Amino acid sequence: MDFYGTFHFPCGEATVTLQDISIIWGLTIDGEAVTRIDVSHKVEEWQHICLDLFGFLPSSKHLKGGHLSMIALYDHCMYNLVTDDTSEVDVVKFARCVALMIIGRIMLPDYQEGSARLIFLQLLRDIDNVKSYSWGSAVLAFLYRELCNVSRIEKTTMAGPLYILQVSLTYGHGAGLNVLAPTEGELTLGVPPVDPDAIIPVSPYGAQ
Repeated sequence: MDFYGTFHFPCGEATVTLQDISIIWGLTIDGEAVTRIDVSHKVEEWQHICLDLFGFLPSSKHLKGGHLSMIALYDHCMYNLVTDDTSEVDVVKFARCVALMIIGRIMLPDYQEGSARLIFLQLLRDIDNVKSYSWGSAVLAFLYRELCNVSRIEKTTMAGPLYILQVSLTYGHGAGLNVLAPTEGELTLGVPPVDPDAIIPVSPYGAQ
């Protein structure tokens, strides 16, 4: 990708790149596109799909317009923790729950706060194939779209992966990006300073 759009903030002109997405979150930026048909199911149908892929039948009050409440996912995970005795099938179902929470809450959150879009279940059905998708490209495209939308005068809210924007502004990986992080002497919250000589961090910056 040779061209990146830039956005004007009070701090100046800035942008987030695919490299930022890869370094900060460790997401893949190569592979199949994250795209699927937005199917419409009745509540009962979504319930049985969740039972098949997650291992539990969510209450109808936790399902709305193709979205599943984060509370339902969180409660299921907390009461069905993975142990040494957990079967491989149940481990996969647990992994799908966690993955959907990460996608719906952090990577690709929309305006339905506190819930995740069940359309992503199409991409999580084959858990071994999840890594073949270009999740980083989807995250960046979603962020760019939301930054463009929020520039309109009638817009008052914004969805999308705002945490990636916050981390990018903090560490300043993007081209022409203003670094807003405090200097080493100003750190007061116990956050370790970034090693300027490190080409790639040991773990994604966003995980620190």
